[in-house]
Amino acid sequence: MKPFSIVLSLILSLAAMSLVVWVGRFGAPLPIAPKVDPATEAQKHILSVDDLPMPESGPFGKAELTELEFIFGVRNVGDEDKHVFTLKNIGDGVLKFKMGKPTCQCTVGEITSQNGEPLTKDGEAVKEGSIAPGESINILVKWVMKVQNDKFRQVVPVFTTDPDQRKIEFAIMGAIDQPLHLLPDGFWDFGDMSSTEPSVAQGYLSSKVLDSFTITEVPREDSKVKVTWEPADPLLLAQYQAKSGYLVKVSSSPDVPIGKFREPIQLKCQSGDTEMNVDFMVGGRRSGPIEVRGAVGATFNVESNRLFFGEFPASSGKKAKVNFIVRDLDGELELKSIEPADARIKFTVPETGKPFGKSKSYQVEVEIPPGNPAKHRNEDAEILNLKFNHPGAPEFKLAVDYHAT
Repeated sequence: MKPFSIVLSLILSLAAMSLVVWVGRFGAPLPIAPKVDPATEAQKHILSVDDLPMPESGPFGKAELTELEFIFGVRNVGDEDKHVFTLKNIGDGVLKFKMGKPTCQCTVGEITSQNGEPLTKDGEAVKEGSIAPGESINILVKWVMKVQNDKFRQVVPVFTTDPDQRKIEFAIMGAIDQPLHLLPDGFWDFGDMSSTEPSVAQGYLSSKVLDSFTITEVPREDSKVKVTWEPADPLLLAQYQAKSGYLVKVSSSPDVPIGKFREPIQLKCQSGDTEMNVDFMVGGRRSGPIEVRGAVGATFNVESNRLFFGEFPASSGKKAKVNFIVRDLDGELELKSIEPADARIKFTVPETGKPFGKSKSYQVEVEIPPGNPAKHRNEDAEILNLKFNHPGAPEFKLAVDYHAT
């Protein structure tokens, strides 16, 4: 190293040391981070939560609890319930307490006397107070079970001056269920229905909350099905965790109309003074010696026996040719009548059919004549019952879907 560089380094080092000494003697002291007491910080956090300060000195109260959780089991949607918790002071000093906010508006906590009456002061419910050594208070928790919930749990917090239990949570737990369960729910499918034997569908109607209930069938006009029921096997009820229930069977008449079949069923159930209705649909599809195979001027859905005309001017109307295939009939196919009798839609069946293997084919003209605008789409489609001279298919149900603008 050159002599000049050595001298420069010494000068700079001496200058830095002088600056540090001068600041230490004459300048402001360097800032020093204050010591943090972890216990003090924890106490501040607790106070910000419950706003119930601890006494400056003991002796302190000590909370004793008979239970922290109440399990009410399985209850019905809409039920109301209540339970009493007890908080006792077994310490040497006074135990202060303060009610916190429940975890749900469906739950309420109240301080009550020994006879169960809510404690009030100046007309308002008591929310905080003190418990002398050896004494106790009752905390009444009330809740409303508004919706179905398999894991219902709500908490009512109580803050205290017990150093070891600054926050106590009284919990209510259980399951909230609807009164009745239908399995399968909504639609029972017969599948392909026989024309010679009854078709059968079955399911279960059970309850996890009712010890027992009865069933009454609501009558239906021109019903094609029969509904029966019997008490469900106890092993099956245990499998579904149900208290009560029935095996329900629905059998159809073999003479249901060809095509898509649907029939609504309503069961009236009663448990004590409570009445409940259970609604579901049964259905299937019956094939037979009369089938529709294709259409010109319209679209045909074989699964639903539905003829779609689409949208057209009401003033001009619309026509289509629908191909009916008929078998097992001596003679020619005749359309005897249509239900309802005042149906707007007209059907014209040819006097003779064309041979089609061992069957005959009939090009049936279906006409929606000119007239007033009308909309029959989806669920509002016109349902027609065609009555033929065929002994194996006296009825043929057909839905016609259209919008005449």
